[in-house]
Amino acid sequence: MTDPHAFLANFEQRLQQAQEQANAIQTAFRESRTEAQSPDGSVIVTVGSGGRIESLQLTPRADDLGHTTLGRTIMDTIRYAQVEAARKIEDTMRPILGDGEGMAFLREQVERGIAVIDPAGTVEQPPPPPGRPAPPRGDDDDFGGNSVLR
Repeated sequence: MTDPHAFLANFEQRLQQAQEQANAIQTAFRESRTEAQSPDGSVIVTVGSGGRIESLQLTPRADDLGHTTLGRTIMDTIRYAQVEAARKIEDTMRPILGDGEGMAFLREQVERGIAVIDPAGTVEQPPPPPGRPAPPRGDDDDFGGNSVLR
């Protein structure tokens, strides 16, 4: 038979450990805040936990970029900052989660995640999810998503 006092002490110890882990996880997310600057210095982005954009700054160098290049630079810098924030969370969570299923899931999300960065430091968007292929042109059976019934 189990000693109820020992059971309770063990339960309280496990509860304390769970609380410490929860606090560590909250701290990891708070400290995942990351600032990134574009290679040309025209854009500075700060992202918080979960990749939330907290600030976007354009420096005077942004005036020299055309609107297409500026838009791409903003998006690339945001993605870079989001990936770095996710990596910070992963690095912080590794000691907490160990190498079990929880860490494998987190690593998979980071790797798949927000963007893929190649060794040159440029950011590449992940491929779009597969969708329904467009019907061939001139297909008489295509009713443009409308019902044949009126």
